[in-house]
Amino acid sequence: MKTVVINNQTFQLHSGYQQDESRRQEFNRLMHTTWGFDFENYYQCGYWDETCILHTLFDGDKAVSHVTVSLFRSVISSRPVTLLQQGTVMTDKAYQRQGLSRWLMEYIAREYKDQVYGMFLFANDTVLDFYPRFGFVPVKEYQAFKKTTPRKADIAAKRRLNMDNAADLQLMENLAKHAMYHTVLPVQNYSLLFFYCYAYPKFGFRDSVYYIESLQAAVVAQQEDDTLHILEICAPTAIALDDVIAAFADDTIHTVALGFAPVENGFSYREHKEEDLTLFVSPELLPLFQEHRYMIPVLSHT
Repeated sequence: MKTVVINNQTFQLHSGYQQDESRRQEFNRLMHTTWGFDFENYYQCGYWDETCILHTLFDGDKAVSHVTVSLFRSVISSRPVTLLQQGTVMTDKAYQRQGLSRWLMEYIAREYKDQVYGMFLFANDTVLDFYPRFGFVPVKEYQAFKKTTPRKADIAAKRRLNMDNAADLQLMENLAKHAMYHTVLPVQNYSLLFFYCYAYPKFGFRDSVYYIESLQAAVVAQQEDDTLHILEICAPTAIALDDVIAAFADDTIHTVALGFAPVENGFSYREHKEEDLTLFVSPELLPLFQEHRYMIPVLSHT
């Protein structure tokens, strides 16, 4: 805990305190008030690890402003690096316009500048003028897609994993722990994958995890109309995307869209922007997005 003074007001900065029951619950209150959900199930499930770091300003016992730091393993120019995402930026309504979010973001930039290669965040379209003040630059993302030939379904090619079944959950855990990179911009975080695919069914991914035995791969995939969305692949060896697609293909699927930038060629690209979200990156990451058709993997958003 650090005592800090911001605009002549005294606050307490708490970081990485999720095991503190009372402060975690106070953070959850602010989360639920701001975003409509909290991190409690994430904590109780046991997937919250050291890569998800809370940074919260408290006024006494009350959480008043917050930024979550998420750390990711990545590879850039053949070099292993760590990337940092700032997420769940929020301030209690009674404490807004007092410079608290600015203070937290500047603190995080100083605290982590020598530990990470670069930083990024997703901003709501209502606050696009806020993040450039900290050196972040808006960039475009591009989604890989391809047309596919409808065919008769091979029902034996895959099976849905039951994440309430201990054996299926362990299978997914093992595959995720030993997964090879399948994207040109790896943004890997084991903990966050299970945030989406296990801890919070309401996000819609818990029932979208499949196992392809012939490939020894777990795949997070969803069908929307005639489009198959492949969001994540966890396999211990490199596998061809066409083999993954073949396991899902049937006569209702005409297009395959990826939730990551693939290593493989053979895909077309289109500009991708989620509703009310814009990707901002630090100057270190800017050339990657200016020179390549990249996207942050969908299941790596915080």
